[in-house]
Amino acid sequence: MDKKKILVVEDDESLRQLYTDILTQEGYMVEAAKDGLEGLEKLKKGGWDLALLDIVLPEINGFEIARRVKKEVTTPVAKATVFITNLYEDSQIKEALSLGDGYLIKSQITPDTFISEVKLYLDGQKGNAGSGPNPPMSPPPTAI
Repeated sequence: MDKKKILVVEDDESLRQLYTDILTQEGYMVEAAKDGLEGLEKLKKGGWDLALLDIVLPEINGFEIARRVKKEVTTPVAKATVFITNLYEDSQIKEALSLGDGYLIKSQITPDTFISEVKLYLDGQKGNAGSGPNPPMSPPPTAI
């Protein structure tokens, strides 16, 4: 069986490394990008099973990456695109759902939950409706 390919676009070096390490340990092929332009170029090449996009990025943000891919690329570049963010605002969550396949909130997710969510997206069991957790009033004490 072929390894699933995941693109992680995250500007925070420690988080980028953590996501990459967790996913690699689970047996996925992982590439990472440190800013929006690098992420856009890698995403445009296609062949991704999952793209994890931070929203707040240098150069261009995750939403703009998704917009440009939809506008400029005629073939699918990823089977699923999920935004991973610290943002809790309803308008941003709605935008994430309109541009991608879901969202994850960094402060609410432990490594085990992160892997479980990734597996659900890769298995095609999650889609736009209801994707991602509902943000609580305050984040839990354990987070990646």
